[in-house]
Amino acid sequence: MTDPIELAKELKQEIDKLPLFQEYLRIKDLLEKDESVNSLKKEIALAKQNGNNELHKELLNKYNSHPIVTNYSILQNEVYEYLKQVTDIINKK
Repeated sequence: MTDPIELAKELKQEIDKLPLFQEYLRIKDLLEKDESVNSLKKEIALAKQNGNNELHKELLNKYNSHPIVTNYSILQNEVYEYLKQVTDIINKK
């Protein structure tokens, strides 16, 4: 009988090779390193901390419409759906 842990490791390695996952990781890295996004995060936190709800909402909308954030969110949903399908297949066995 094949070891389930080894099979899971092999599955992860194969999934990591998929273009969808490579693109997701690339965009995630860009998001984490992008100075404009990080600056917006700080401004959002500061506005919330200061109780400036109007500014907080405005900055949050700006953050959520940032191209990298938008792209990351779309890819994140696609990755989630893909992994859900894989999980469903595994659970049928």
